[in-house]
Amino acid sequence: MKIQVLTFAICFATLFANGCASNGSAFGLASNSVQNKPSVQFSIARAHEQEGNLGAALQTYEAMYQADSANASVCHRIGVTKLRMGEISEGITYLMEADALDPNSAEITGDIGYAHIQQGDFELAEQFLRDSLNINPSNKRNVSNLAMAVGYQGKMEECYTVYRTVMTDAEANANLGFIHSQRGETDRSIELYSKALDQDPSLKSAGEALVQMVDINQKVQIAKRSMPQSKVQLASDSYYE
Repeated sequence: MKIQVLTFAICFATLFANGCASNGSAFGLASNSVQNKPSVQFSIARAHEQEGNLGAALQTYEAMYQADSANASVCHRIGVTKLRMGEISEGITYLMEADALDPNSAEITGDIGYAHIQQGDFELAEQFLRDSLNINPSNKRNVSNLAMAVGYQGKMEECYTVYRTVMTDAEANANLGFIHSQRGETDRSIELYSKALDQDPSLKSAGEALVQMVDINQKVQIAKRSMPQSKVQLASDSYYE
């Protein structure tokens, strides 16, 4: 099932475990590749990528790809870079190519799962993320992303259980609050952010998220109150004559 996510604010998804997509290690994306790295060029491209200079990074990666299209690491980074540039379908194509070249990489398989989260195909994302954890069960980033994929499908108990394997109770509730917010379930989101702060008052990100969700909820309520009441025109008896 695909859902339309809210576009408010910050990168709160798995922010308690992994950071934000705009930083270069998006909450689903691996930060490193594992094989066949062309030392100098690859390092230069990675530096561009980490600095957010995605165009320069992609140009360097593509030059390496032209020289050696069978390099799984290069395919992987092209895929990730394209995801960060919003070119999801093309990114998935390169990630699948990387996966074919290196089928035992939990990082590549996990990034394919994350790409499908970005695309809104949460069931397929779940499949790839479970595959990645079969390869490496200890990859916390992929565990967090699996929880997200499960949560977006509405399986909240399982989502919470998966989160708890890699984070505290407070952090799990905060992340669950984020998922409810993205599903448009603002009241439940506020409840969970509040619960997370009761459990851990030092959880600054949960506090910031709670403030935003309360503000959004208030604006929604004001908008609803300002909407004119719809009037239904009842048919007269003559309509049926």
